[in-house]
Amino acid sequence: MEIWGYGALLLPSGIGSQPLIEKKITASSRLGGRQMVSASTALLTSSINVLRRDGRKRKRTAPPLGPAALSSGSVPPCGFHLGVILAILAEIRGFSMEDKCKLWAGTGYIGDPSDCQAWGYCQDNKLIDRRSCTEGLLYSFRNGTCKRASDTICQSQLSEICASLEPWNYVANPADCRRFVKCADLDDPTWGDCGVGQVFSNKKQTCLEEVAGCPQDNICSHMKDGSFVGDPKSCQSYYKCHNGFGTLLNCSVGRYFNRKSGNCQSWVPHYCSKDDEEILLTPPSTDHNICSKYYPRDRDGVQLLPDLMTCYGYYSCTSQFDVGQWSSCPWGLHFEWWSQRCASPKDNSCSYDRCANRNQLMVATINTNCREFTICQDNRSMSSQKCPDDYPYFNELLGQCTDKYPNHRVCYMDG
Repeated sequence: MEIWGYGALLLPSGIGSQPLIEKKITASSRLGGRQMVSASTALLTSSINVLRRDGRKRKRTAPPLGPAALSSGSVPPCGFHLGVILAILAEIRGFSMEDKCKLWAGTGYIGDPSDCQAWGYCQDNKLIDRRSCTEGLLYSFRNGTCKRASDTICQSQLSEICASLEPWNYVANPADCRRFVKCADLDDPTWGDCGVGQVFSNKKQTCLEEVAGCPQDNICSHMKDGSFVGDPKSCQSYYKCHNGFGTLLNCSVGRYFNRKSGNCQSWVPHYCSKDDEEILLTPPSTDHNICSKYYPRDRDGVQLLPDLMTCYGYYSCTSQFDVGQWSSCPWGLHFEWWSQRCASPKDNSCSYDRCANRNQLMVATINTNCREFTICQDNRSMSSQKCPDDYPYFNELLGQCTDKYPNHRVCYMDG
């Protein structure tokens, strides 16, 4: 019985998610006395390897199918297959320094994912400079300096990357994405090589045609610790970077990540699609989960809990086994969870829409030290502006920027 597939995109039955590789032992393919493994490069040719159960192989001629073939047998090219191919290539495309600057809510230096000697400088979500370290030095994204190669780990270590994969998965060499190795074999590695024009994708677990550098799955690579980077797939989430890896975080309901400020806001940023806008509905009158999840175990009796959708709504619970009953604060007031009452919005850095349930044209923007204000329309947040230098603080009671710092909780309380 014959099992076969085109290149590295289709894996024979029984091999699972392992890359289709073929050992080639040559004088030039030895490194440190160990055998090198070269991946089949049938993806770039019109011939395929036919594998038999006895391990023997023979060549069979097949019609050219473009960059990659996605099914066994002879499949004529068509728009559907081309669309699938382009979707796959787009999904594994690496992030350039321009991409990272565009999504990073910060200013400073970043490393070049495709060159360990190169670095760039981001400002206002743009790459404004790119340079390289002098000969013999590598750029360290961890401390933003050029250092000797012996003192620098340019890329994330293989063990760090494998920690997020399964032991039987393969991982690309961060310094040379053509090469890959099995996570379980890091102590005694046998390297595979995708061949010219291809790179290994940790996510797809196979070799794919190179599109733009390494097919990195992590936008935080080569970013300094503590950076906040927007999720390229959603305006409602973002990554917090640490040690070259990102932790995905979500904005609260009805809020969107701002790539400039690094904060979540109540209106859709101009660079996001209107399709990302979330239509906010009135919270349900009853909630069967909120009491069991948020009722404080160290208290008893009726407790009021935020509805997690608005600044003015709350649920009343008599115990953790109760069904929450929704209520709304009177017009002009917002709910304070710590005082268990409705109070003036100026003393509450609510992380939802602060324009709601009040008749204000402008309100203070949270997490800005009252240096910015939000413009309201129809009780919804529309945009934000910064106060001028002469009058740097926004006073929510006066509805205007002033030269005196307003001692309102919304100015200094994190939201």
